[in-house]
Amino acid sequence: MKIEKYISSQRKLFNIDLKSFFKKYSTHNILQVAMWYSLSNGGKRLRPIILAEVSKSIGLKKTFYLNMMLATELIHCYSLVHDDLPSMDDDDYRRGKLSTHRKFNEAQAILSGNGLLTLAFELLTKKYDSRVCNEISRVSGAYGLAGGQSIDIALESKKISLDKILHIHELKTAKLFEFCISAPYIALDDKAKINIARKYGNFLGRCFQIVDDIIDQDQDEDNKNILNYMSKADALLLCNEYRVKADKYLNKLFPKKDNKLSEIFNYIIEQADT
Repeated sequence: MKIEKYISSQRKLFNIDLKSFFKKYSTHNILQVAMWYSLSNGGKRLRPIILAEVSKSIGLKKTFYLNMMLATELIHCYSLVHDDLPSMDDDDYRRGKLSTHRKFNEAQAILSGNGLLTLAFELLTKKYDSRVCNEISRVSGAYGLAGGQSIDIALESKKISLDKILHIHELKTAKLFEFCISAPYIALDDKAKINIARKYGNFLGRCFQIVDDIIDQDQDEDNKNILNYMSKADALLLCNEYRVKADKYLNKLFPKKDNKLSEIFNYIIEQADT
């Protein structure tokens, strides 16, 4: 599959950039060792890859958008480190390796997540104005990742509605995808495209989470898995509804230009049947 090979090639390139960046930053103290462990623990790297595709499609150079790519992955990895903590999801493994708190200890894991989060802001403030930082704050704070995790914890072991599940998905997953699509437009102050980009990213992120739930159905004991609320067939139908809605916004962003975003969206959905 061409798109799968393309994503793999872009992942390898990003991993090189990530390693190069962190090598310059790190002084190899225990905290930074834990931070690198959290960053290098596998991962699809789809979020920075998607951000790069948007940037390239509107003519931006890598020297301009690389810091946004790095910051996006730092934010994502920070959220995983904290999600795995005993006080939250209490997961001992992440992608087949020990979770950060199991590899080191709980205190170092908390600090590792904090370090990744603040480093992301350092990267953004060095390169862009406050609008980009405001956006990452919106999607990673109380109105995004952190807010979604808070609701998730508050509803632990409680019977909840499908609408509430989808709302948690939107906050914990879709909001960061919003940033991936909208950040290049925010950096350029392209006001006409920012909200369109957010809406596309939102549908892309919602779809990603549904597919992730389908893939994890055998390992996921969490009652927040969407397959506890609908069949796999219905979940895939919902994904396709999201894709149709997303395509309308994609066409507004790139009405006459080829790009990889649609192929990546299709690739994400196809993973549910692998």
